Formats: sequence, C-alpha cells, structure tokens
Amino acid sequence: MNKKTLDLAAALALPLLLAAVAAAQVQSAAPAASSAPAVSPAPVSSAAAVSPEAPAGAPTLAVEDLVSAARQYSDENAKGISPEEKARRLAAKDKINGILDLHEMAHLILIRKWDALKPADREKYADLLSALVQKVGYPQIGNYFNENLEVKYDGEKPLPDGNREVATSIVYKDEDLTLSTEFRLHDTPKGWRIYDVVTDGESLLLIYRNQHMGIIKDKGFPELIRLMEKKLHEN
Repeated sequence: MNKKTLDLAAALALPLLLAAVAAAQVQSAAPAASSAPAVSPAPVSSAAAVSPEAPAGAPTLAVEDLVSAARQYSDENAKGISPEEKARRLAAKDKINGILDLHEMAHLILIRKWDALKPADREKYADLLSALVQKVGYPQIGNYFNENLEVKYDGEKPLPDGNREVATSIVYKDEDLTLSTEFRLHDTPKGWRIYDVVTDGESLLLIYRNQHMGIIKDKGFPELIRLMEKKLHEN
C-alpha cells in the first residue's frame, strides 16, 4: 500500500492495527498484502436486514455526510477544549459512527472464519475493532480532511449483490495528486452504510482480512485478540 493510500486508510478510520499487525507478521511471516486485488462485492450480513428501497443517490449522500462529519471532527479528548467544543466533536463522531459500519467490517474481515467462531468471540472481535478504530483512527480524520484535500463525486453504480459503489476522486491540491477511491455501501435499517473503501484498486477490507487471517492461521484467534487488546490499551 502506498503512503497516500495508507494516509487515506487512517483518515477513513478503518482498522488501524498496522503496528500490532506488523509485529505479528515479523513473528509469524504472515503474507504481505501490499498488492492485494480489490475484494469482490461483499454480501450483507444476516444481522443487517435490508430496509425499504432508498431514494436514488442516497449512498452518495451518505459518503458526502461522512466527508462533512470528518471535516468537523477532532479528538474530543484533546486537552484544553471547552465543554461546548467537546460536545461538538462528539456529535461529529456520532455521525461518523452512523455511516461507517464497523461491525459489518468486522464480520467481512473474518468472513471465512466467522461461522466457526463462538458468538461471544465474534462480539469480542467486533467490539475491539470498533474501539480501536475510534481510538486510533478517528483523531487523524481532522488532520486529513482539511482545506488542502478536495473530494470529487464521480458517480454511483449498483453492485451485483444489491449493494452500491460511490466513485470519488480524492484530490491533493498542494501536491497535484489524485487518488481514485470507491466507497462500498450496503442498505440497512439505519440507512446506507460504508463497509469497504477501495483506493487505486486496493481494498482496505481485503488488506486487513489478509493481515488478520494471517495471524489467526499462524498464531490462532486468541493471539489476534491479544494483539488488539494490547494496541487498545497503549498510551
């Protein structure tokens, strides 16, 4: 994954376990995923029933809302901010949480292992993933989605499974650089929610699936949980 794609992964608050994963890969020789192809459109999980047909363009509006909330968000735990500012940041965070489907991401990352896991282990993994994303990823959002970055919306198309893909161009105005980025969304009772982001052909969902499944294969599921808990409790 190139640096700009990695920066985008961080800014979009996807599973940021890179330090823990890298350490585990050194130990276990898990396969690298830097050139992984885009993941195929993923099915909606059984826990996410499809809502009545949404108006055309609703997935694009969801992505626009994500970008807008990301521009408003900064770390709510930063020192010296007023109660009013903390409340504003928390409201932006809640908006992001409503658009990124972190539990569905967890399900899809471990989809090959999911049915074999106990329900308590599924919930543990999903909760840890969500907590890590919010702790490690969200504080970087405001730094990334600033005035030097422009998001252009290039169109929306249906995927074979009924999900949708919103194509965008992420423009770095100060570097004359543009990344093609596709947001993949599924329809839920809470509206259209993002479960994957593909940047210049690299699916973040597939990258993290390869990393996490590599750890499970070589060290076992408990080791993945241990690494995630260690990362979560780091200062």
